Amino acid sequence: MTPPPSDRDARQARHFAQCVREAKFCAAVWIAAWVVCATIALKFGYLPPEQRPDEPWLILGMPGWVFFGVIIPWLILIGLTVWFAAAYIKDDEPCDPFPESKADTAAPTKEAAHD
Repeated sequence: MTPPPSDRDARQARHFAQCVREAKFCAAVWIAAWVVCATIALKFGYLPPEQRPDEPWLILGMPGWVFFGVIIPWLILIGLTVWFAAAYIKDDEPCDPFPESKADTAAPTKEAAHD
């Protein structure tokens, strides 16, 4: 017969589930961002010589594909990261309580080690 889960086990399970949800969100966003950046770079970053315009399309001195394929997605990702950190990530209680004072964490003395 297995013992009933303790309060510590329940906190660990809840903490682990939250970590898994956060990791899945991060992985999904990373994959989506990679696909968007890579697609724009591959589609517009290289044109065969016969399709190239005489003057490249520039935005703020950068080629258009760099602006829309790198700069804009990264700015969106920065905003998403700030939102994710501020609103989605939860501050969970640690599984082990912190010691109350420094005396609780002091190294054992030689006398205590020999007991």
